[in-house]
Amino acid sequence: MELMDQIKAILMHKGFIIKPPIIPIPDKVEFVHQDFLNGFFGHVRPLHAMEITHFYDNIENNVTSKALIMGFAQVVRDEKIRQLFERGTELTQNNLKRYMQKLHDEKLPSPSFLDHLVTESNFSPFSDKIMLFHKVDMFSMKIRAFGNSVAVNGRHDIGLSYAASLAKISLFVEEAA
Repeated sequence: MELMDQIKAILMHKGFIIKPPIIPIPDKVEFVHQDFLNGFFGHVRPLHAMEITHFYDNIENNVTSKALIMGFAQVVRDEKIRQLFERGTELTQNNLKRYMQKLHDEKLPSPSFLDHLVTESNFSPFSDKIMLFHKVDMFSMKIRAFGNSVAVNGRHDIGLSYAASLAKISLFVEEAA
């Protein structure tokens, strides 16, 4: 654990990773009103701590997933699996844009992409079957993460965003399976 803490501190110092967003402290007490769930029209409240936490966590997971699936698409031998991985990359990118935008709208930081770490190699260290299984498993875990995020969400716009992601990811996992 000490080693992990030291590595994390070094990576933060060098700017390779950032600290999760610090939750802004409100200027005044604001009680929940009927418009607490608003997200599209009228008064839209700022994100609460659990919404910020889940956006950040989903972004971190998707950033890793995107870099990995990009690398897998580059080295996989089967053309159908390559096309599936490319669709998975696009799907993940679209989710990332939406989630990062929500944090940026609140003037909060989000993790950076890892795409630059994907090399030009076309040598596959794994079989197509293992890479496909890994991505099906990883995308299945995203479904659980979106479900958890919806459960603590309090705004309609965020719920709709997660529901759209959930539907698309579910279809992707079904096809990949």
